[in-house]
Amino acid sequence: MGTLPRRLHILLHLGALVVACAGIAQLPSAVAPWVCLLAHAMGALTHVPESNPDRDVEFLGIVRVSLGVVACLVSAGQHWVVGVTGWGYVVLAGSVLLLEVLRPRPAQKA
Repeated sequence: MGTLPRRLHILLHLGALVVACAGIAQLPSAVAPWVCLLAHAMGALTHVPESNPDRDVEFLGIVRVSLGVVACLVSAGQHWVVGVTGWGYVVLAGSVLLLEVLRPRPAQKA
């Protein structure tokens, strides 16, 4: 599978951040929008250290994938088990992992 250009990848994460913030405003007591916000924020913010090809950033990938898995589990649990949030948060959380697959490699320039 290919990769996305770095700027487009950042914009997709920022768009997901806006959706997560809207979910927090609508339902501040739910955990799903908060973990989606955290996972997408980590996805967007780690582009800065990855833009330096000499830097070792493998650990950041582990953190991003771990947060994505946790976001998926929390969102699925709040939707199917508790029934607090809708299926949109499951999709929003899953998009973290999809964007990780399409993430530009550290050596790619913006």
